[in-house]
Amino acid sequence: MEPKLEIINNWDLKKLISELEKGKIKIPRFQRDYIWERSKVVSLLNSIYSQYPIGSFFLWKASKEYNSFVNKFEDIDIPQNLNSNHSLFILDGQQRIISLYYTLKGKKTADTDFSTICFNLDKKMCQIPRLKKQKHNIPLWKLFNKSELDKLVTEYTKFDKKNKTKYVSVINNCYDILNDYPISIVKTYNNDLDDVVEIFERINQGGKRLSSFDLVHATTWSTKFDLKQRINDFNKTSKSKKHAAIGDKVFTQSLALNAFGDCRHFYQLKLTPQICDKLWNKTEKSIGYTIDFFKDMRINNDLSSYQSFIPVIQYYFFKTGLKSVNNEHKKEIEKWFWDAKFSKRYLTSSFAKIKEDANWIVGLVEE
Repeated sequence: MEPKLEIINNWDLKKLISELEKGKIKIPRFQRDYIWERSKVVSLLNSIYSQYPIGSFFLWKASKEYNSFVNKFEDIDIPQNLNSNHSLFILDGQQRIISLYYTLKGKKTADTDFSTICFNLDKKMCQIPRLKKQKHNIPLWKLFNKSELDKLVTEYTKFDKKNKTKYVSVINNCYDILNDYPISIVKTYNNDLDDVVEIFERINQGGKRLSSFDLVHATTWSTKFDLKQRINDFNKTSKSKKHAAIGDKVFTQSLALNAFGDCRHFYQLKLTPQICDKLWNKTEKSIGYTIDFFKDMRINNDLSSYQSFIPVIQYYFFKTGLKSVNNEHKKEIEKWFWDAKFSKRYLTSSFAKIKEDANWIVGLVEE
């Protein structure tokens, strides 16, 4: 059997930064737009300088068809290289990788100047200079810039000779430690996006385990559209107050189904703020009509055990534009619902079966 996992131990920090700079390492759309604050980056760099372990980096090697999943962050300035035959997406370690890249390349964001992080030659540690009069603070990005590094060595060679110091030796030692710091890479070759999302969900991110909804919320968020807020607003309406709140997955599956006719993770993660904003009103109404449909069947109690059926039924309302199921379809949909309920149809392989049932809805409507 072809292995789907590989542990690579021959990378160093220089190679990691180089691969990112070339656009070979990419950030997937379901990662968050987030970079560490400088103090946290300084702590990470001091761990590297002290040669303490900083953990592995988990990468997903994906084929070219997934290049559309590159996250085009406005505030993260890294090459995208969308024409490559395959991509290495970051599943775990994004904050560490991007923060190191920004510091060692002297980058700036709208809020933070990472070029100010220095290595103090006297203290032999990384820091953010607090006093302008403090001497021998070397911006770390200069150690990763050959021309700037040459200038530093030339300058401090003269200084050492005049003052009988050994700053050049400290600079060279810092350079060697940073460049040669060993990096552990865990690479998965799994091409099934649903499996990759499950891997991502199992990875602990800063103590908080992310759900598949967190991933979709991150990819669909914009200043004009916040999926989490829209769902909260829906659940506060009078229509749903008499029932348990409608779950997040109902909305992500419904939106994907309405947009692409399929609600697997692959399609949920293809949702964009623009698509969601365009479909939201009609999807929201379709889910509301589905709640009314349950009420007509005298299902007035807790809807928690029925929510897995909502995406398919709302698909009927979305496709027809009706507010209630017409008489010729009512018996068929009710029969499908109770058959699916008592057979526990969605207990396994639910995405494939939802797609089958959505196709049945389309056929029913077209007939």
